[in-house]
Amino acid sequence: MEKVSDITIAKQFFNELSKKNTPEKLQLFFESNVLDRYQEQDGIKIIRTDTSGRISKTGVWSFDFGISGEDDAFIHLTAESFFVRLPERERDHWIEHMVTLPVSKNFLKGLVRPGCLDDGPIRNW
Repeated sequence: MEKVSDITIAKQFFNELSKKNTPEKLQLFFESNVLDRYQEQDGIKIIRTDTSGRISKTGVWSFDFGISGEDDAFIHLTAESFFVRLPERERDHWIEHMVTLPVSKNFLKGLVRPGCLDDGPIRNW
């Protein structure tokens, strides 16, 4: 795991997001094999450089992504690309390949179903 503050361009990127209030540029991460199902589909084109790529369905949708991890294990894209550019019917497939850092399941449960959760006693950090 790397800290954003240790990667100059990442720190600059997140500082700019904060100053410009552009959460749509936040990055979502996926196993790169999310692209496998598109390799042989008619009308789908996937191109890349060493660290960036683009997937497109001719005349319908497209978005750019970053490539990261050892052996190109991951791709990442903006939240805007996921929620606006990727067709809704494709999102379940992408969610199956989405990766995250460890999360608080109860915190997420509270975001999905707001209400009171029995999560232990209140105490100082």
